Amino acid sequence: MSGRMEHSGRPGRAGRLLERADGLLMEAMGESDPRERFRTAYLAALRGAGVVLALTGADTAPRARSRNAWVLLQRAAPEFVMWADYFSAHSETRAALEAGLDRNIHDHEADEFSSRVGAFLHDVEDLLSASARLRPASPWNGGMTA
Repeated sequence: MSGRMEHSGRPGRAGRLLERADGLLMEAMGESDPRERFRTAYLAALRGAGVVLALTGADTAPRARSRNAWVLLQRAAPEFVMWADYFSAHSETRAALEAGLDRNIHDHEADEFSSRVGAFLHDVEDLLSASARLRPASPWNGGMTA
């Protein structure tokens, strides 16, 4: 990670989700068990998807047919389709780990996956930053009236 832990100027739900995603990724990187490293990194990716869904308003839309974060991400932000496909392809492994099933995940696989999650979160942060720049500034007149 490259010191992205503070998201000042990015208040609201999306900013909090990104902070949580960063925290989960840092937690994953500290895990010695590659299965737990993978599982925790996957949770960080889910939080990252939540950021995009919050930014696009897809999280407040009437209940969608799918509750799958990766399907919702594809619909809400087509620029993230490749990421959604990548993480969706790993969903079965994550589900097996969550169910307590033994899955053989090597250190290099968990490290590669965590690295990809980090790249995804960078892309999410870029989207969040762009969104903040595009948001109109609130009019502030210092309490003065015309």
